[in-house]
Amino acid sequence: MNSKNILIIMNLTIIILEIIGFILVFKELGIQSIEYYTEDSNLLLLISSIILLAYLSSGKEIPSWLKSFRFISIVSTTLTLVIVLTVLSWTTEWGLYKLLFGGSMLYHHTLCPILAILSIAFLEKYDGINATQGLYFTIIYAIIMITLNVLKIVEGPYPFLLVYKQPVIHSIIWTILILAITYAIALILKKVNGKVII
Repeated sequence: MNSKNILIIMNLTIIILEIIGFILVFKELGIQSIEYYTEDSNLLLLISSIILLAYLSSGKEIPSWLKSFRFISIVSTTLTLVIVLTVLSWTTEWGLYKLLFGGSMLYHHTLCPILAILSIAFLEKYDGINATQGLYFTIIYAIIMITLNVLKIVEGPYPFLLVYKQPVIHSIIWTILILAITYAIALILKKVNGKVII
């Protein structure tokens, strides 16, 4: 089996797991789930996998815009996994096991991000990708959610977004730290991208 067929199977698997995850999270939280970076980033991954699968199946060359969109979605879902392991596991009452394996989180925190990392590291080759692009979605999400928190339209949903329950300097530090982690992830994924060229 060549790497292209493996990539098709990999992304078909991601699509199936993403859909299962979204069914579970919508049953639990409904439309409120879109407040979470986890669900938004996984939605990007789902969309990018569907479009990538369509291009792979048709035999057409993957366009540069899709490569960028794909990269952004994988950086974002990888950030989700990293934040679970390094931040949410000790700043929330859920506990690491539940965060990694409970309900929809098994799919959106663990399985889909890991499969996406494996896909971009070993099966996809995207020349010309700029690591800075990996920041785009995180910046957009941060601007929207911080604004909504400041306006008291939403609360959180993450501890580091609770702008009225922590000093301003803490919010600034969290923002800088998360953007730095995102950029580091983007640099690493860019570095390991394309170990096997399809």
